[in-house]
Amino acid sequence: MLSLLFYQIIITLICLWSGILFYKFFPEKNKSRPIIYYLVSGLILLTSLTQIIVLFFPITVYTKFGILGLLILLSTIKRKNTKIFIPKIKVSASLILFLIFWATILLINAGPTMMDDTESYHIQSIKWIKEYGSVPGLVNLHERFGFNSSWFSSVALFSFSSKTTGGFTVLNSVISVWLCYWFIEKINQFQKENNVQAAFAILLVFIVCLLIWAFIKGNASTTNYDFITTTIVLLLFTEVFFSEKTSPNIEWIIWPAYLLTVRLINYPLLLLSLFAFILFIKQKQTRKLLLPIAYCLLLIVPFLIRSTIIAGYPFYPATFFDLTSVDWKPDPQITERLLEYIKYFNRVNTTYFDIEQTKALGSAWIPAWFQHLFPFDKIIVLTGFTGILFTGIKSCTKKNNYSKSIITGIMILWLISWFTIAPDPRWVYGVLFFGTFLLEYHLSSFINDFRSVKFLFNALIILLIAGLSYYLVSKPFKQTEYRNWILPLQLPQPPVKEFVIDGITFRIPEIINNNWNIRCYGTELPCLYEIHPRLKPRGKNIRSGFHLETSSH
Repeated sequence: MLSLLFYQIIITLICLWSGILFYKFFPEKNKSRPIIYYLVSGLILLTSLTQIIVLFFPITVYTKFGILGLLILLSTIKRKNTKIFIPKIKVSASLILFLIFWATILLINAGPTMMDDTESYHIQSIKWIKEYGSVPGLVNLHERFGFNSSWFSSVALFSFSSKTTGGFTVLNSVISVWLCYWFIEKINQFQKENNVQAAFAILLVFIVCLLIWAFIKGNASTTNYDFITTTIVLLLFTEVFFSEKTSPNIEWIIWPAYLLTVRLINYPLLLLSLFAFILFIKQKQTRKLLLPIAYCLLLIVPFLIRSTIIAGYPFYPATFFDLTSVDWKPDPQITERLLEYIKYFNRVNTTYFDIEQTKALGSAWIPAWFQHLFPFDKIIVLTGFTGILFTGIKSCTKKNNYSKSIITGIMILWLISWFTIAPDPRWVYGVLFFGTFLLEYHLSSFINDFRSVKFLFNALIILLIAGLSYYLVSKPFKQTEYRNWILPLQLPQPPVKEFVIDGITFRIPEIINNNWNIRCYGTELPCLYEIHPRLKPRGKNIRSGFHLETSSH
């Protein structure tokens, strides 16, 4: 835990430093932003640098020092003063809540990983970035190794140990801490503005996020890339929804472009970028668009190039916009089967129906989908949908409320797209949680006795502190794997079977820890789960990549 505390502080300070530099390239007079903006934009700046570098080099310790040197150089060039809001720290219930929450995240982050995908392919994808950079045809080792996400590059940049769980999951835990800070900051801000309605609503969303294990707490034990999307969507939508003037910000353009590189299913958020683009032109601020658009290209173009390098297609697993004829494209049948799996698995989990049964349901899959959701997902889906629809109806009755209307419209279109492609709730948690906030916000407006609301508000804060304190003490007492006071838990090392093809050793792990499937964890590269009969290295070493020989051979 102590080592993770050190790394969390270092990561936060580096992202803050990077964020200050980021905004020096986009100066605005007399404008200060919350610290969370600097942290997120700083992370995006570092990600853009890493995404470009990883096209040519692995993310090693030398790469990290190179990026550090570049930050120092940029700081020297941009030496002008920067306005940044520094919160006043005083002993309060909010501070106590934050510190207890931080300790809870450290406890979880030092323990075991808790996600199949993290243990199966996330850690392996990060190891490839750290050790080899971008390897052609990586998808041919396993179809999921072709899932390119800029989040893996960010994790590789900040990972500090390849043998421990926390060495890979520390960045996710940092985002959990940042989001908690933002929740508490926003609650305090609404209270100061005497907006009891909003303060109470966002407190309830915070409590829901804490009660759902897979969200804030569970995120700290994974390398999952859905949580960063949830965090940024909550930030963006809340700030736009409560903005007094419909005035565009550069975050509206750049943050959606970044989220596209995190996960392609985030593409509907680009509508916010388009909305901001139109507003900038209408307000005759065209010159301010040049640098943000160029920066978006620096985010997206390297992402598409790397996707083509590792998977053969820029939008893998989708195969449209295939403009290259590289020799490492995956087997079309495997790709089609993967797309089918993604679509139908997320309609009804294969725990209940196999893929063919779900396909046979036709349009009747929707009741089965809802029936077999986790209980907490059912609640979030119902409250989220209700809040968004209620807000949409309400915004139609009011004129000149463009910010609320555009956010509501984006959420509705996003949900339609998500429901059509693959309706796994975790992919749109940001939208659903914001919809839940909207529902609570509108419902609390019917309460006239604000003294009762304030009393309940304070009672919930006390219960949160008590509940987290109990969890913090009881968790390591009951489970020995969470007693890691100095260093995080060691990653499991499954025994492997080795196969040699053209001088390169491939490793297939065995099932351990009573898992339902085999998982590579941090096994030495290359690790895979089965060897395709036509799999061949493209050269004499791993860096040359892999391809499938044509059947004529």
